Amino acid sequence: MIIWGWVMRKIFYLLLIISISCTGCLKQETKSSTKKIAVTKTYENQTKTSLSPTGKYRAEAYGTNHGITYGGLYPYEGIRVVEVDSGEVLWKMSGYYVVNFTWSVDGRYVGIYYEGRICGDSIVFDTQDKKVILLPKLSDIAPHYGEKVRPQAPEKRPDPYFIISGWQKPETVIVDFKWAKEIQVDENPFKGQFTYNIKTKKVSYK
Repeated sequence: MIIWGWVMRKIFYLLLIISISCTGCLKQETKSSTKKIAVTKTYENQTKTSLSPTGKYRAEAYGTNHGITYGGLYPYEGIRVVEVDSGEVLWKMSGYYVVNFTWSVDGRYVGIYYEGRICGDSIVFDTQDKKVILLPKLSDIAPHYGEKVRPQAPEKRPDPYFIISGWQKPETVIVDFKWAKEIQVDENPFKGQFTYNIKTKKVSYK
């Protein structure tokens, strides 16, 4: 009987130790799960706004498109131009990963640069006529510079970027550009600049 009692006490202590160990593991696992949840919190873009020089209009990139991602980034849900007093949306388009706005000095035109995964482009929105003005594209600009800096074929990714960097005059926009060359002397892309008069459609190369 003495031996049997001794055995029972040993079993009781063993079960108590196992119970305490399991409780500790459960607490650690719960803490670990909580940390993982915190790390995987949904990313949200901060709304990017730009007020016209007159204060009458506001351009903005807003929202987050969680349907696609690249390098941990998510594109904006949309881009729009709004009349401040009425709140009327004058124009809108789908969002991109990077968006920048550049207003003409008189506040009539806003240059909009939008960048995807492998290229970037720019357009101009006319707040008076409520219409989009397209700028010269790669196929329009590249021939001016000749064969030595000819862009790579589309299937080889020329990766063109056309960025509105400012306004020379109220109707003349400044555009910086770059693209990957077909004849690769080095790894640097070809870079340049031109101005474009949105009324006369005249291109001037720098």
